[in-house]
Amino acid sequence: MPVIPKEPLEWLDLFRQQMDEIFRYLSTLDGRENLAEQEVTPLIDMFQTPDSLVLEVELPGCRPEDVTLSVCCSALVIEAAARDEAGAGVNYICLERSNGRYSRTIEIPPGVNLDRVRARYRRGLLTVVFPWCRESKSHIREIPIEQGD
Repeated sequence: MPVIPKEPLEWLDLFRQQMDEIFRYLSTLDGRENLAEQEVTPLIDMFQTPDSLVLEVELPGCRPEDVTLSVCCSALVIEAAARDEAGAGVNYICLERSNGRYSRTIEIPPGVNLDRVRARYRRGLLTVVFPWCRESKSHIREIPIEQGD
């Protein structure tokens, strides 16, 4: 039974997932199988602890040197490349694992300290930890409007 989204952003994420499935299927038609392997959206888990926001990203088959992380405005950009280790002359009987490029952009919520972010990659799982800011700064502030002539 599918989970029914409750928030507008969850609806958009569900729509994106369904569109990915449609394009993945369409790219396998007419002998265009290689298009389906070019870029894969990695699966993520995001949770919060009292001290931090934690993001876990599945990147199977990637080496640590093939993974890049960057922060742009309030988004975390994850890019990685999985290498095919089988080599030439291999005849697959079943090939279900994703190979190729991984790419995902995740909106970072306000209240995290971007200067103290940490990342660790181990056994195909990338863990990114964003500590919460200790200051109680409000993320919404009023802007005064000057009187014009």
